[in-house]
Amino acid sequence: MKNASLMKYGLFALIVVIGVALDQWSKWYAESWLATERPGFFSHPIVLEVPEQAEGTTVEAYLTETFEANSPEEVKTIAQLYTRTEDGQQLHPESELEAGQVIEVTNREVTVIDGYWDFQYTRNPGAAFGIFADKDSSFREPFFLAVSLLAVFIILGLLRGVQNDQRLLLWALALIAGGALGNFIDRARYGYVTDFIVWKYTDAHRWPTFNIADALICVGVAFMVIEMIRDVMRERREGAQIEEV
Repeated sequence: MKNASLMKYGLFALIVVIGVALDQWSKWYAESWLATERPGFFSHPIVLEVPEQAEGTTVEAYLTETFEANSPEEVKTIAQLYTRTEDGQQLHPESELEAGQVIEVTNREVTVIDGYWDFQYTRNPGAAFGIFADKDSSFREPFFLAVSLLAVFIILGLLRGVQNDQRLLLWALALIAGGALGNFIDRARYGYVTDFIVWKYTDAHRWPTFNIADALICVGVAFMVIEMIRDVMRERREGAQIEEV
């Protein structure tokens, strides 16, 4: 019995750690390799230092090698419109670069599946999918920090009652806890959450931008609902068997 309990808590901790690590790594990628500029809201450029081997290359050639996930047309647009020196001077696709020169790219997105899935950087001061993002920060930030911690403590309390055969419920609680902790880390460090995953059906129909932590929470809730349905069906079967006897 003791070994089973240790395995339960060990598996829970492992899923949480992997979930948080995946979430934080993906946000590091978004912070490092995606850029956007929203006048009046925030500016998040990609800052690049030109290496020695790129001495004398053009802006377009350097960005083509650096941004391998972008098509040649996308790189050309970035080089023409969204590349500048660190002091704000606009660069051109044919501008030659010097080793050690620092340049900024003010807008970069990555297309995963054309027309359906993009990576686009944004900052979300609210909850999942931008809920309460327009509330005052003096209320919003401590409120969401408290809610995230409360959710984790509630999950730990629920974990105690998880039976050994309720593996799906264990996964559900671990995924929700991992997602809550992932976004909690962002809010504690920056006061906002980094979102970057865009699912859409053409530009006219877009799901709200989200991140890995949001996805973990949604999958965890789905697993929990499935487990609840299974419990109801199990109870009905057991009740039917008792009536037959």
